Amino acid sequence: MENKMKFHWTNRLRVATFITVLTFLAAIPVKAQDGKSLFKANCASCHKALKNSTGPMLQGAKARWTDAGEADNIYKWVKDPVGLANSGTSPYAVQISEYSPTAMTAQGHLTNEEIDAILDYADNVKPVAKTAVASSDVDGKDGQEEGGALLWIILLIVVFSVVIFAARGVRKQLAYVVAEKEGEEIELNKSIKEKLGEWIVRNWKFTTIAFVLLAVTGGADLMKRGFQVGVYADYKPSQPINYSHKLHAGEMGIDCKYCHNSAEKSKHAGIPTVNVCMNCHENVVESDYRLGSTENIAKIHAAAGYDSETRKYTGNTSPIVWNKAHNLPDHVFFSHSQHVNTKTGNIDCKQCHGNVPTYGLGRVSTTEEINQLAGTDGIIPLTKPLLTMGWCLECHNEKAVDLTKSDYYKELHGRLKSRPDFLRKISEDDKITVRELGGWECAKCHY
Repeated sequence: MENKMKFHWTNRLRVATFITVLTFLAAIPVKAQDGKSLFKANCASCHKALKNSTGPMLQGAKARWTDAGEADNIYKWVKDPVGLANSGTSPYAVQISEYSPTAMTAQGHLTNEEIDAILDYADNVKPVAKTAVASSDVDGKDGQEEGGALLWIILLIVVFSVVIFAARGVRKQLAYVVAEKEGEEIELNKSIKEKLGEWIVRNWKFTTIAFVLLAVTGGADLMKRGFQVGVYADYKPSQPINYSHKLHAGEMGIDCKYCHNSAEKSKHAGIPTVNVCMNCHENVVESDYRLGSTENIAKIHAAAGYDSETRKYTGNTSPIVWNKAHNLPDHVFFSHSQHVNTKTGNIDCKQCHGNVPTYGLGRVSTTEEINQLAGTDGIIPLTKPLLTMGWCLECHNEKAVDLTKSDYYKELHGRLKSRPDFLRKISEDDKITVRELGGWECAKCHY
């Protein structure tokens, strides 16, 4: 009985201790180190610690409220900004409300201790020194280094060749001097042309075989180079702004047609206007994605005539001159809407442009890259070089047409049903291709 009573008494002591510890922990104020997570969860979408953004910077906010004589009102402002501004008791709240036409979101769930933790964190944030980002997305540097190395190699070859030929000439002249002193007969110098002619006559069989091989090899190389005329696979021009598809289309998941909004309704996909960029970059004024990102955003602001500090448009605009990556000959007709629109071609962008969310600057993809995507999103493998006539014809011969997408194709489908030859062809491969609908006719693309 005594042991049982002792057992109950021990358990009561443990429970009381546990409750006391919980109460003590709950009473401890939120520390500054928790402010970072609270800031990211509640404030980071509109505020930055060291710079103005959608809302004013948070570093020094507590001091500014104190200097205005309203130190305690900062908690009311965070929890109910509109209510405080409309109460008539806080002139500083009215002043802050004029910073942006968008009202601050009320954070009524935060306690005073959590607000202090956020503000303490913001006050202790230090500027981070920018360093170069080791990233394959920084364009142009590798090519410049390779080009510089190649130039040095060529220069060294030229220098060594000059030295070797000069040394041989000096050696020959010394040999003549020695022979003359010893009384030997010196053979008169023959020209290189005479020596070469004598050598060819003596070795006519070898010369004939070498000439034939050279002619065949040269002809094959010339033909190969001829087939590369107009082929621009992996072409990536420089741009005035180092735009990253990897960041925007890849990490942020922005749809291609948000920026290239005329692809479904026009011949051209279109280059996004500065207004499209400013939909986001009115508020996104800096980026740590890679070295130089903030400077590139500043170029967008300059083009739009936007002052990121005052958050106003100045009217002093300057155009951005982009360099076109995908170029077709002038005698070729191509329409994006005919291929991309869901009621006509319904072709995914990756069929022609590859895996754009992995690119930096816009560039021409390669057949090999696109074939790696085959089997996804209706992508079909092709063999011809990108943007060539053979590539287009191959796609027209392989790509099936969905005749249920529009009234035009439904009418066409009805007419095809009366053609026994087409019905036999459909029964063989269970599809109707662009070629079977006239996609190989010259006037379709050249008129």
